[in-house]
Amino acid sequence: MHEFSRRLIVRILLIALFSVIAIVAAKLLGGLIPFGLGDRIGADAVDHILSIIANSMLTVTTFSLTVMVASHRSVSSLWTPRAHQILLEDTTTHTVLATFVGAYLYAVITIILRETEVFKGEELVVLFFVTLLIVALIVLAIIRWISHLELLGSLIETASRTEERARNAYALRCDYPSLGGKPFNSAAIEDLTPVIADRTGYVQQIYQDLLQDAAEKADGEIHLAVQVGGFVHRGEVLGWVRGDCAEGLTRNVSIGSLRNYVQDPGFSILNLTEIAQRALSPGINDPGTAVDMTRRIARVLLGHEVAKGPREILHDRLYVPDLNRVDLMRESLGAIARAGTGHPEVVVALNGSLDVLSKHPDRQIVEGARILRDALGRAETRDPLDLSG
Repeated sequence: MHEFSRRLIVRILLIALFSVIAIVAAKLLGGLIPFGLGDRIGADAVDHILSIIANSMLTVTTFSLTVMVASHRSVSSLWTPRAHQILLEDTTTHTVLATFVGAYLYAVITIILRETEVFKGEELVVLFFVTLLIVALIVLAIIRWISHLELLGSLIETASRTEERARNAYALRCDYPSLGGKPFNSAAIEDLTPVIADRTGYVQQIYQDLLQDAAEKADGEIHLAVQVGGFVHRGEVLGWVRGDCAEGLTRNVSIGSLRNYVQDPGFSILNLTEIAQRALSPGINDPGTAVDMTRRIARVLLGHEVAKGPREILHDRLYVPDLNRVDLMRESLGAIARAGTGHPEVVVALNGSLDVLSKHPDRQIVEGARILRDALGRAETRDPLDLSG
């Protein structure tokens, strides 16, 4: 429901519904207006304002949609196609466009009702003030939209949003390495029943509370074999269960064609990595952007650490693989190192970040930094950049 609520069409329908409610409220509240006040606010004033709203909002909405599509294409072509998903969930753009469309629908419906003389007398007074409220909302939306367009689709905003998603997901996985469950142990699945994936795609998200409920009802356990963000083929083992909770496993693990930002910090960090790799391509040759992305990734990794000591187990019947921070560093900073060894400024930034990461309290982060520093050292002596450790 949260993902569904962040779609553009949902906000448009909600604002359109509010517009209809405003029209109905204006009709019902007309009886509360003192008799004779309607003579001071003529029908011409209301009709003129409604006509302006109807004509202008159609133009503004069309222009705004054009800007939105152009920004999405720009982000996909200039930075990384994966960042397109962040723009699709841009609540500011959605709210502004929904306000424009809702105002247009309000004006059109009200004009139709005025032509059929549904509103008359004192009801026009209420309609007039409701229309003024709509005008105020339009002005606020336009101001917000202009402010938002200053950075929409730019590298600064795209990288900042991606870093924020990475920071939030990484903080979640540090606080709950197994997403509130117990760490997956391959030695504990010998006597369990394997559950086969019924579709091919990425493990986008797991719903821990529902998996826990399914295991409790069956008095069993659920052991998830694939990490969030991992790719699973139809027919491969998705996990193992004890008890009759196989259906609960397949139903409450989201598998789709695209990765998800919520529980998968590797996806956001992959976006930052791809921006850096694209900047280092011969056609663009922008090592400064690669340096910036390197430091953003380091900032994410330095921002949180896996808590030491006993873990807080929220779902005692659920077993989930921990986030592998060594692989995360190989796939991000390691990929930038492979593309940027010919750029001294990128190598300097990588060495600086790895020096700091090598002092991190997290053992996996320290191990990943060691592997990458050794690889960079071999690359500087013109040996192949081997990240196998």
